[in-house]
Amino acid sequence: MAGQSASQRTHRYDAFLSYSHAADSAKADHLRRGLQNFARSSWRQLRALRIFLDNASLAANPGLWPEIERQLADSGAFILLACPRSADSEWVRKEINWWRAGPGARRMLIVVTGGELTWDHGTGDFDWERTTCLPRTMAGMFSDEPRWVDLRWMSEQDPGSLRDSRFQQCVADLAAPLHDRPKEDLIGADVTRQRRTRRLVRGALAVITALAVTAGLGWVNAVQQRDEAQRQALLATSRQLAATALNLKDGNLRLASLLAIEAYRMQQSPEAIATLNRLSTDSPHLVSMTSSAKDISAIAFSTDDKAVAVGDEGGAVAVRGADGRTLRARTSLPGRITAVGFSTDGKRLAAGDDKGNVGVYDLTRKTLRRLAPLPNGVSSLGFGMAGQLAVVDEAGTVALYEESGKKVRSKRRGHSGKVTVFQNVGSHLLVRDGVGGGALYTVPELRTVLNSDEFVLPAGQYVQAVSNSGHCFGYLKFGQLISTGLPKRKGHESLAGTCPDFPALPNEEARSLALSDNGRMAVGTASGITVADAQTKGETGRLRKLTGVGRPSLLKFSDTGSRLVSAHGRTVALWDFGQFSRTAHAHGLSLSDDQTMIHSPALATGPDGQVAWSNLMQGDPFDKETNLHVWSPKRRGLLVGGDALLYDALAFSPDGRTLYAGTGGEVQSWQVQDTRLVKRHTVTFSRRQDDYRDPVMIAPRADGTLVITTDDGAVHVADPSAQRTRIAVPRGTGDPQRGLLSSLSDDGRTAAVENTKGAVDLYDVDSGRKLQSVRLDGEQVNSLALAAGGNALFLEGSKGTFARWDLDEQRFRWQSAEPNGARVTASADGRTVITLSDGGALSRWDADTGDRLGGPDIPLPLRTLSGIGGIGEHTGFMVDGTGTLWTATEGGEVLSWDFSVNSWIEGLCRIADRNLTAAEWRRYVGTIPPPRPTCG
Repeated sequence: MAGQSASQRTHRYDAFLSYSHAADSAKADHLRRGLQNFARSSWRQLRALRIFLDNASLAANPGLWPEIERQLADSGAFILLACPRSADSEWVRKEINWWRAGPGARRMLIVVTGGELTWDHGTGDFDWERTTCLPRTMAGMFSDEPRWVDLRWMSEQDPGSLRDSRFQQCVADLAAPLHDRPKEDLIGADVTRQRRTRRLVRGALAVITALAVTAGLGWVNAVQQRDEAQRQALLATSRQLAATALNLKDGNLRLASLLAIEAYRMQQSPEAIATLNRLSTDSPHLVSMTSSAKDISAIAFSTDDKAVAVGDEGGAVAVRGADGRTLRARTSLPGRITAVGFSTDGKRLAAGDDKGNVGVYDLTRKTLRRLAPLPNGVSSLGFGMAGQLAVVDEAGTVALYEESGKKVRSKRRGHSGKVTVFQNVGSHLLVRDGVGGGALYTVPELRTVLNSDEFVLPAGQYVQAVSNSGHCFGYLKFGQLISTGLPKRKGHESLAGTCPDFPALPNEEARSLALSDNGRMAVGTASGITVADAQTKGETGRLRKLTGVGRPSLLKFSDTGSRLVSAHGRTVALWDFGQFSRTAHAHGLSLSDDQTMIHSPALATGPDGQVAWSNLMQGDPFDKETNLHVWSPKRRGLLVGGDALLYDALAFSPDGRTLYAGTGGEVQSWQVQDTRLVKRHTVTFSRRQDDYRDPVMIAPRADGTLVITTDDGAVHVADPSAQRTRIAVPRGTGDPQRGLLSSLSDDGRTAAVENTKGAVDLYDVDSGRKLQSVRLDGEQVNSLALAAGGNALFLEGSKGTFARWDLDEQRFRWQSAEPNGARVTASADGRTVITLSDGGALSRWDADTGDRLGGPDIPLPLRTLSGIGGIGEHTGFMVDGTGTLWTATEGGEVLSWDFSVNSWIEGLCRIADRNLTAAEWRRYVGTIPPPRPTCG
């Protein structure tokens, strides 16, 4: 193709590049440039091949897909960059389907950038059980195994040089069919052209060098000034975006999240990192935010809280999973959706619109059945336990349908339903209106048992709501909920009751209201959502502020009251009151608190996500109480062991096969097997038994040697088979009431030990030699941690000073005067530094600058026996090798926390569920939008 002149070509482009923007933007551009430069006939030739790449070749056009189709039709070949992300890309699938329907497989070339590709010779097609980089829509496209190019070795962040030999071979494999020439001829032509160009370049360089030397000095200075100006400009823009994100977070968390991410990408400053952390930890109950094509008009939870239905003004209905992001089904009706509801088994969804249309969608078969319509727009609907459906329209017409969809009965001149619900095991139907009245009908006769036309709403300035069961009706005015119930009827005691009492709300104008059946109220205000729990005897009722969504137009509780869905324009937000943080992950590991003394469980992390702790479990599932536990996401169940009441220090061997557990006077070795922990060896401390002290920290070495510090300030070393330790650093105190702080480097080569004079001494463990001494002026050291291979020491003082000491430079890198009063832990590489206050506040710190980046709070345990002391004193915490923080709280549970910037960005992208628009970029950044999206 490329060998033809421009007049001979039948296509404008020799090939069309199809790829995933999120996964392969840099690789695609690198490949395009490689194909254009490979085997040019002369240095004057602009390019050897013309390759279409959307970001490089496509002009701004409002009709994007028609323009893509034109470029596909004007391309001679199709190059697919195959990876799992492109296999899931809707755009890539559309481009493949267009090409398959036209030129077909004979002009398609495959480049694998990720995942797996396997051909099944038996079926003559790809092995779709093992192939992960191609969409299944390509099944049957090739009759013979295609030759494909492997680019999985190339990094997306750093693709490398165009002249890389491996890359050149891949380019040659692709260029040969595009040029319609043998690969060997192309490589020879490319080598010849390079040699000729090299000779010309050498001659030119001799002339240019003399001129360049003269201009070089001035240019270097100018470049330095330019780079500094650009850096300062980026820093200023980054800080502006971070500040804007913080201002927007309460009313528009989605936009704030995108601006915070861009602030970090422009400059990885402490301000940008702190903003990411703040947005990740705010709105802890928020699960997800998603968008609809039109304004939301109806919402409802399934009875098991595992799905939510969303209907909009355009007639579309979407069913999403409990995470709010997984789309399970989609259907539609002709009019604006006014009511949605799930069957009790969650397998069917009913929807009604403002034109009276009713549809039942089978979520298993993915089919919609239209029922006989009502005279007016649907106001509410509900399923019965036997599968029947009741629908009420705006004029009060009640229609009853069998599970088959046949209309059984219809009754006119009833109540316009705010809620329609079956009661008394489906024998009666309750319809509650929006003004305080309601009716009770028999099923299936629709005979009226109760008809109340009570009107309880005041004049103006109120919002009203009915709970899902119809039991609770109330209106909110001037911050106070006023409730009422329908009259009781003999034999129908479950008919209705009054709402409980709620605390008065702050003086904010309410726009929407939702009531649960378990004593919870949600109020939509101008600044977000206020949730109130009912007042009980001796309790005033809890108030919570849900921010990030602006003023909601719709609010709906789940039947259990533990979840809430809100709608604001085209945005749907899901809230879970059982979720205390968006950055924490529970693993079902509940700890007991059987000690009246304050105790922070010992923790250790190992390879492959292993975590070990020493504490009794809540509701111990084993025959006997055990204090030693190992858990990992790859292992089913817990491994348990231990023969001591409490262990003070834990550590995994480097390979994770052994858990070392230290208790008074000894360290035990427990082998980590598939189903249990097996005790193998015990080493005792070298001292009289009366002088035994508790271990503080254990550092296993790769050769099996153990380094142990004890609370009297001694450092012990134990060889792999030794029965007793030898002392490398003698104890610093003989006072049994006085314990000394200590810490070990990850490799066990360096020890930091507090002395009795308030300073910290640093030792070389192998020689026992003191290296240096560190003191916080006028402060007692409350906590310390060695990190960064033993080159960084983090200290927390009694007056709130937090500092980093550099062992190489023997000076403080920084000292922070922010009030802290906390314990400290750090990752082995020193990049992640976290403190935990007595009150339970977690804070990440910038290890280079000492800036506090903020963090969440440890959740309060449900039960504890320990007396005084904040929750932080009841919690053990440490950072694993991936930067993940683990905490274990007695009376609480074992949790893992996302403390890496990448995890924060990933979580905020899930909340944003979109990218910055071009208009938003120009408004907040003030420049031309970049081609890459904020969230891929």
